[in-house]
Amino acid sequence: ARIVKGRLERTTLGEISSSIKSVLGKEGAYILITLDAKLIETLELKIDAERVAKLLEQTQKLKIKENNIEVAGEHKLRVWPLVRDEVENNALFRLHFLVKELPKIIVQGIPTIQRAVINEDKGRYDLVVEGLNLKEVLGTAGVNHRETTSNHIIEVEKTLGIEAARNSIIHEIIYTMSEHGITVDRRHVMLLADLMTNKGEVLGITRFGIAKMKDSVLMLASFEKTTDHLFNAALHGRRDNITGVSECIILGRPMPLGTGHDMSVRDPTKEGSKGKGLVCPEC
Repeated sequence: ARIVKGRLERTTLGEISSSIKSVLGKEGAYILITLDAKLIETLELKIDAERVAKLLEQTQKLKIKENNIEVAGEHKLRVWPLVRDEVENNALFRLHFLVKELPKIIVQGIPTIQRAVINEDKGRYDLVVEGLNLKEVLGTAGVNHRETTSNHIIEVEKTLGIEAARNSIIHEIIYTMSEHGITVDRRHVMLLADLMTNKGEVLGITRFGIAKMKDSVLMLASFEKTTDHLFNAALHGRRDNITGVSECIILGRPMPLGTGHDMSVRDPTKEGSKGKGLVCPEC
C-alpha cells in the first residue's frame, strides 16, 4: 500500500531533501541538494540523484541544461545557475530564483493529488486520495480499477461516461443521507439521478440545470427568477403547452398523472364493440 501511495501522492523535491542551499566557493556559486535517504527509504520511493537530475532538465521553467547539473553521489547533486566560465550580470538573481523554485519541483506522483492516506479495515488496505485526475489513478500500477470510486461527479462523467456518473450520484446521496441517520428509498434517489442525467450530461438542480431540462416557461418561472423568465418568454413569443405538474398547479388544471391522465371518452358509434365504446383521442 505504501508503494502505491508513493506512486499516487504528489512528492516535491523539498519534501524529500534534507537541505537545498546555495554555496559560494572557489569553484563559483552553485546550489547543493542533499536528498534525505532515510525518508526516501521509509516512503518506499524510487528516487535518487540521477532521477532528480533528469527531472530538473525536463522542467522548462527552470531552464537548466545538462551541463548545469553535476551528480556528486547517490543522494547529492550540484546545480549551477550558469554554465561554468559563463558570465552573466544577473547570476545572483538566478541563484536566488533556483533556491526558491527547486523545492517546488514534483519528483514523483500525480501533480493534482495533494495527499493519499492508507486506511486499514480488517486486514484490507484502501487508499483515500485527496485530489483529481481519476484517469491517471486508474492507470497507475497497483490500483484495482474495479473497486476505485470517486465522489467528483463531473470527473466520473468525463472519464467513465454518463451511466457511471448516474451510479455515482445515487451512491453519494445514499451515503450522505445514511451518515446523518436518514433512510431514503433507493428508488427515489434513482429518479433524481435519472432526472439529472437523462440529457446525456450531468445537470444540477439549479436554475441553470433546470433551464436545460425543461422548456416550459411557467415551470422555470416557478423555480427562480420568475419575472425574468416571464419577461423573456413574452418578448420572444414563447408558447407553453401546460403539460407539466408545475404549470397545471399554477393554472388550477388537473395534472396529467394518475387519474388525471385518463383521457378516454365514450364514442356512441362504437357501442357494442369489444372496446365497449371507449376510445382514446391520443391513440
